[in-house]
Amino acid sequence: MEITLFSLLAVFLVAQGLLGLLILFLAARGTGLVLDLFQDLDEKLAGAIQKLLEGGFEGLPEPVNPIQAAIAQMLIGKMNAELPHRDPNGQFVKKLE
Repeated sequence: MEITLFSLLAVFLVAQGLLGLLILFLAARGTGLVLDLFQDLDEKLAGAIQKLLEGGFEGLPEPVNPIQAAIAQMLIGKMNAELPHRDPNGQFVKKLE
């Protein structure tokens, strides 16, 4: 029994067609799964927003401590004050005191 080039080509084309159909089926299935996940996420977000609007914001973390906020502002001010000085061309220049 001799295998001809034509029969090999025919088997190859059939296999490619079946693979293409499998890929299309899996892609359609995956798209459906992603859409279902987005629908679930949308419903959960809507429920959370509705719960916040109805019940208020109780149970959320307490506000920032004013002393910690003052310390943070002081540190930010120090960091901004000690940046290297540059001239309009972008070159670093010595700090004159």
